[in-house]
Amino acid sequence: MNLAAVALIALALGIIVGITLGIPLGRRVERVAWHADAALARARVTGWLIRDLAGLAATAALVIAVAAFVVWALLGRRGA
Repeated sequence: MNLAAVALIALALGIIVGITLGIPLGRRVERVAWHADAALARARVTGWLIRDLAGLAATAALVIAVAAFVVWALLGRRGA
């Protein structure tokens, strides 16, 4: 089962228990679900950040490689 689904189920369960029984257990379950959802959101954002930084690094490496090849090719023609 997906972690987001577990977090949402726990949140719903906490709300139901909190409303029907009116005991702090409902709020505790809601709090745990909220922290789980926040952790998933942070992981998602971290994944996006890693993906974006990896793309940026790959682009920079490609640009540097092409620039180095052009400089090498231009310097090689002068010596010939």
